[in-house]
Amino acid sequence: MSTSAATVNSASKTKGRKRGEPRLFDFRRQSKLSREHVRTMQIVQETFARGLTTMLAAQLRSVTQVSIQSIEQQTYDEYIRELPNPTVLTLLSLAPLSGAAILQWPLDVAYVAVEMMLGGKGYVEQPNRALTDLESQLMRSIIERALPELRYAFEPVVVTEPKIMSQESNPQFAQIAAPTDMVIIVAFDIHIEAISGIATLCIPFSSLQPYLEALSATSLYASQSNVNAEETSARLIYHLGETPVSVSAQFRPVEMSAQDIVRLRVGDLLPLSHPVDQPLTLVVDDIPTFEARIGRRNRRLAVQIVRRAEPGSPSLRPTRFQLGQPVDR
Repeated sequence: MSTSAATVNSASKTKGRKRGEPRLFDFRRQSKLSREHVRTMQIVQETFARGLTTMLAAQLRSVTQVSIQSIEQQTYDEYIRELPNPTVLTLLSLAPLSGAAILQWPLDVAYVAVEMMLGGKGYVEQPNRALTDLESQLMRSIIERALPELRYAFEPVVVTEPKIMSQESNPQFAQIAAPTDMVIIVAFDIHIEAISGIATLCIPFSSLQPYLEALSATSLYASQSNVNAEETSARLIYHLGETPVSVSAQFRPVEMSAQDIVRLRVGDLLPLSHPVDQPLTLVVDDIPTFEARIGRRNRRLAVQIVRRAEPGSPSLRPTRFQLGQPVDR
């Protein structure tokens, strides 16, 4: 085996390859589908699978289950060569996405769906031929009912307007991209009663890439903004802790009339009406913060914190100096 290619296990996407069968992988071709892209497509296609399950169960009136089997990146040529011939191919326009997409259904699942729409029971044995015009129209009606589910699923990434462009049975006649162009292949496991098959959705990577990148960038910036917010908060707390502020211990304020203030002289004693056992109010930049008691430390006066100050407490209410009250001299 050459160093440029090896085999890896991959989930089957078509009837032609069984589950777990190895396929060629070219290490020279760098994968463009990142982990974030796969996660986004996983969410989108799971939504589409749930909607498709509900739609098929309502239309066919049978037990139906649709689930995602795999999401992979391939060249368009590899995808086309792996599809069986004949099959049911529907070319879709996903405006504003450039180009077209392919929704492929296996023949046995398509025949069972058509048979049940016509009142049949959906037998296991089905013919291996292309659909007739009548059968194609019935299958087209099913796909048209699935398009709103596809539009709803893609809304978190891009608002699309899916429309059916044409239907084909030979994969070689469905050319939506160059053979070497990369495409995203989503494989769905469809169960209708006792019949099961693998349907695929093929979308050119170049048409989805700008929207996937934009969505990944938005998520990245959102996570960065959260980190920046935490850093900004920590930086703000640090700098505020180093900011000098004015702190003062205040007695209960007194209200005086203008006449009494004018009468004040040097040496007058002004009663504050502040009880001796009443704590002082510790004020930080004119904002009451704590209550404190007068004390002494060594040869300096000090205050001892008692409790937090409550707005509207008696220690913060001013005492009115009655007009005519004598002023001690």
